[in-house]
Amino acid sequence: MANSRTKGLVVGAAMLLTGLVYFLLATRVPGPGGVDAGFFPTLLAVGMILLGAIHMFQHRHHPAAAAPQPVSDDIVEQARAAADDEDAPVGEGAPDYLSVVLSLLLIGLFVLLMRPIGFVFAAAIYLFAQFALLSPSDRPVPWLGLAVLAAVVSAAIFFLFRYGFSLMLPAGPLAPFL
Repeated sequence: MANSRTKGLVVGAAMLLTGLVYFLLATRVPGPGGVDAGFFPTLLAVGMILLGAIHMFQHRHHPAAAAPQPVSDDIVEQARAAADDEDAPVGEGAPDYLSVVLSLLLIGLFVLLMRPIGFVFAAAIYLFAQFALLSPSDRPVPWLGLAVLAAVVSAAIFFLFRYGFSLMLPAGPLAPFL
């Protein structure tokens, strides 16, 4: 798996197979049909299958990696070559494992809070924290904007699912007002 073509084919095949397994599991979810509990998992599975197939198709026709060019000892030539290389990663450093761990913890907190405080409040807290975590570190965080965005998005999702799709999400303290 030394070249990118092989890696791309393996990733595409893994996504395609995962999508197929997920599709088989999603079709077993009981429901009356239409937009029910199995609709979104089935939609996600179809998306995974399509993306896996597209990824495999793109990497099947991807040219093999070119032989490495000899490296010059001149640092100016190396800098020019790096600037001319369009495939070189831009601003890519070490992976940020702390953000991944914090994101997983936020998802766990969201799941724990959803039933006692309701979807709207739990989602607003989750989205606010996730937006803040993923904000660029070189700029100040717009706290008020993130709070408003998180509240509006969580309320919109709640009402879309509750009244648009007739799927009940936990209302929490908002139940008497709905």
